[in-house]
Amino acid sequence: MSNPAVTISRDECERLIKQLKRAVGYCTNARSSFDPDVDLMGEPTDTYPGASGYACSTMKLAVQSLELHMLLTPLVE
Repeated sequence: MSNPAVTISRDECERLIKQLKRAVGYCTNARSSFDPDVDLMGEPTDTYPGASGYACSTMKLAVQSLELHMLLTPLVE
């Protein structure tokens, strides 16, 4: 049984890695929006809702990119 490879450019891999690392950073550093020291008018990704929203969007883009590359790569047997 063969295990066909998917072709994806290095630039695309680097873009996905950069976006995913940024999302991890936002999630790691997020704070509760109930924290009195948090500026609710500040950067949305500083709080859990904003960080998780950004992370979810980033993961959707990564899945979309990977699925697209799988569709575009011809199966070679």
